[in-house]
Amino acid sequence: MGLFDVFALSSDSEQFPISVVQAMAAGLPVAAPAVGDVAGMVAKENRPLISRPGDEGALAQAIETLALDEDLRERIGKANRDKALACYDEARMIAAYRRLYASASGRQELA
Repeated sequence: MGLFDVFALSSDSEQFPISVVQAMAAGLPVAAPAVGDVAGMVAKENRPLISRPGDEGALAQAIETLALDEDLRERIGKANRDKALACYDEARMIAAYRRLYASASGRQELA
């Protein structure tokens, strides 16, 4: 994935696609429909390139915009990588789940 210039997802239905997190971690801009959590997953700089579900023309335009603008791809890719590291880092996710489960079970810490 690190060899791609753009990550494009054309799903009609998703929830939290791990492929988007992987693309973000690889420093890629994402063109995709706003299905599931996709719009909230990407960096705010990437959100204008998230199209309405079912609007193939808008998705094609987002891909073309990214394909034609290397600087834009680099800026959005960096923002996505930064967000992936800040929000989707494995150790941070495990710690967040541990806190959530501890809270839900009424414990302060889970072993």
